Amino acid sequence: MAEIGRLLEGTRLGPYQLEQFVGGGGMGAVFRALDTTLDRIVAVKVLSRHQSGDEEMLRRFKNEAQSAARLDHENIGRVHAVGAEDGWHFIVFEFIEGMNLRDVVAETGPFDLARTINVAIQVADALEHAAERDVVHRDIKPSNIIITPAGRARLVDMGLARLHQVTGDQDLTASGMTLGTFDYISPEQARDPRSADVRSDLYSLGCTIFYMLVGRPPFADGTMVQKLLQHQQDAPPALELLRPDVPRRFVAVLERLMAKDPGDRQQRPAELIADLIGVADEEGIDVAGSRSATLPATEPMPLPAGKTGGSVLPWLVPVLGLGAVVGTLWWMSARPRGTASPEREVGAVGGDPAATDEQQVAAGSAKIPWRVVATPVGDRETGTVGEAIRRAADGDTIELAYDGFLDQPPLTIKGRRLLLRAVDGFTPGIRFVPLMAAMPDTPLLDPDTVRIDTGNHSERRWVGCAITAGNLAITNVRLRLADAFATGGAAPALFSLGAGAALTCEDVLAELPESRFEDDTEMLAMLVPAPVAFVLVEDNAGFGGTRRAEVRMTRSSLTGDGLFMEAAGSGEVEVVWSGGRCVTTRQFLVAGGADRAAGEGLALRLSLSQSLFACQGGFARLVDSSAGPLLPRLQVFAEECRFVLPEGRVLLEQSGIEEPDRYRAAIEWLDANSRYEGSNIFRRIDGSAERVEMDFAASPQPLVHSSRITSGTEGWSDRTGWDDGDP
Repeated sequence: MAEIGRLLEGTRLGPYQLEQFVGGGGMGAVFRALDTTLDRIVAVKVLSRHQSGDEEMLRRFKNEAQSAARLDHENIGRVHAVGAEDGWHFIVFEFIEGMNLRDVVAETGPFDLARTINVAIQVADALEHAAERDVVHRDIKPSNIIITPAGRARLVDMGLARLHQVTGDQDLTASGMTLGTFDYISPEQARDPRSADVRSDLYSLGCTIFYMLVGRPPFADGTMVQKLLQHQQDAPPALELLRPDVPRRFVAVLERLMAKDPGDRQQRPAELIADLIGVADEEGIDVAGSRSATLPATEPMPLPAGKTGGSVLPWLVPVLGLGAVVGTLWWMSARPRGTASPEREVGAVGGDPAATDEQQVAAGSAKIPWRVVATPVGDRETGTVGEAIRRAADGDTIELAYDGFLDQPPLTIKGRRLLLRAVDGFTPGIRFVPLMAAMPDTPLLDPDTVRIDTGNHSERRWVGCAITAGNLAITNVRLRLADAFATGGAAPALFSLGAGAALTCEDVLAELPESRFEDDTEMLAMLVPAPVAFVLVEDNAGFGGTRRAEVRMTRSSLTGDGLFMEAAGSGEVEVVWSGGRCVTTRQFLVAGGADRAAGEGLALRLSLSQSLFACQGGFARLVDSSAGPLLPRLQVFAEECRFVLPEGRVLLEQSGIEEPDRYRAAIEWLDANSRYEGSNIFRRIDGSAERVEMDFAASPQPLVHSSRITSGTEGWSDRTGWDDGDP
């Protein structure tokens, strides 16, 4: 944008003389300009020629003008015109004298309560006006609020705004590209931008109010991914501790405004305004100059029943599930969102995790963990992991107090939340094997195969642990999988996830077996056409309730000859991977299309941070077909990661029956300080009409790429011939 500023400063677009470049962002460069027709100062936002050639970006740019043109309010920057000249597309806005709220607070310090309430009322009034016209801003933050010399608040930048009634293919968020700003984004907008409504704007306004009072956003520290996860899961810092001068009633208003669940917030900006006016009246604060004449008189929000003061933390509502991403993005929590932590449920008297089992049972506050040991003695001890899982109830913990690997026939976890963890001093492992391998004397044939349509491979799959509408957390355990010959030709997978399922791995080492053997390549290719996978995601079409599946990997490692994930059909999948490594001869992800009856294809969100992904087959492959024509959609947040690909392989590959333009909108890749080594091919589209390749230099955002592969691909040499190195 600075280059556009230097190029266009002093030139003319139509009747607008671009006098001074004043800034810019992802949607365009902004100039202070003279409207020579009406002899007035205006702001002109210019889209780059490169972006103008991107149909998606051009539609987004025009959407900004259309959204702003629907609004006419004293607290919203007005749009005057839209045009194009000599290949430059531009929007003409009202020029607002003043300084943005972020810079005002940085320069003068946090606001007092009176100034905060007056600014908040004006912004909420602007949001009420926008909501009445079906416009959701989706990027409320201090830098998008201008404070004029007269002290008025003006909301600007509709670059991410959306007309709420727009649906289907015309929705500019269909590609998953609209995200907002990580310091102020609502939990639901981070998960799915299309779900954001005015309550999402209210959450972002709550974060902005926090900034006005404290001088920083509620989750100021951490990486992009960590921030997204904190918005999803963590309670903001207690305002009453940071600003003891703020009255309890106002704290309650802000806590409600920043609730994780949109249903727990004020449902309209007018409701928030009524709450703020109630606080102002009680504190003797004059807000007459900030109140719109159109606002109805509304009773203020009373204090919650039974609350007379002190700290109230309504953030203790059930934690929502991102992600980050991001998916975000986050953030580093290892437990599945939407559930209480099994660790916490196993906690002890008064929340003291150090209390003994006897104290816990006596207090009725927790359960004694199940324990897997070499020689069971007690009632809650077993000799196998499977027996402990079968006996465990919802919320139980299973401790592994043995060394080495135990063979385990296939398991099913349905509708339960379980924690599986190693006991300090032990290094336990679980090797999932077919029933006949674990119990060779049984006369039964192995019943362990499942049928799963991935849209890319055969349907017959063997699964070590199937999770449906349940959550499994695994900590400090090694995992192995039987090879394809042992499963009778059915391609094995460690886990399968159905609707509402979540898998969390923390400090886990997982090893996948060989899918091919040098002496039996052709025979095994016929027997096992599908690769081994760490996790299969079942098609969630037709399931009631949630259609979401989640996988979280924290400081965990996956190595071997197979995929990390294979998925197809419809539903939502979120992967959060932080601080680990995936070294495989295959792809990280393969996703297939959905049948038209499903209504929409698979939506995948990956939030990756500080991890190594060395994938000899490429990173992700998305496939559609005549049987599954609905495209899978992928959104990736990659922060401080390292991606390694051999020469000729592709980071992102799409193939099927669609036109290239449809494929382009189906993937978004957002990068923050990651490195890409090896192959120069960033993306390949192999559709019905043509084949398109894009190198890293042509990616939508700058990526750091080197054709030289440095050390750090340890674990590849025995299967790929690549050199080992220090991780």
